[in-house]
Amino acid sequence: MKKIFTTQLVGLFNNLDEFLLEDAARLLSQALVGDGNIYIYGKDEMAAVSVEALDGKEQLNQVAPLFKEGKMVKLDPADRVFLLSRKSDDEEMLEIAEQISEQNISIVGLSATYSNKGNKWTDLVDIHLDLNVAQSLVPTDTGERIGYPSSLLALYTYFCLYLLISEILSEVE
Repeated sequence: MKKIFTTQLVGLFNNLDEFLLEDAARLLSQALVGDGNIYIYGKDEMAAVSVEALDGKEQLNQVAPLFKEGKMVKLDPADRVFLLSRKSDDEEMLEIAEQISEQNISIVGLSATYSNKGNKWTDLVDIHLDLNVAQSLVPTDTGERIGYPSSLLALYTYFCLYLLISEILSEVE
């Protein structure tokens, strides 16, 4: 099982769109080279990325949680928002993206695209990074699948963004 999981996971890591990653890093960097902040919100297991960005060993300056005491912080046009969710048809994330979008704040979103139906929060973001994971990776003897790696993929994507943003910031200085 471990070998199957690892092989599938590495394939998903390699499947991330490098051009979109670079675009997302540039968009988020705009806040850091200006007077803005990057606000982050990771729902459910995607909170792991928020914790890493806010409390991890290698943090970017000017990154803050999107919600304080249960309320969305006041955003400025110079700010950028990074939203993360397991799936693209999440209703709570749709509401959050709508509120941010109405303020003309740029959003980078990350999720697995789950359906072709409308009303996806990913339609409101400026750049969407698709995790490309539709189901758990490892088949069991009963025919069921286990090992859904959304948080691992999200953390990997965050570190790719972190590295790209660090590179962009070093060129600006």
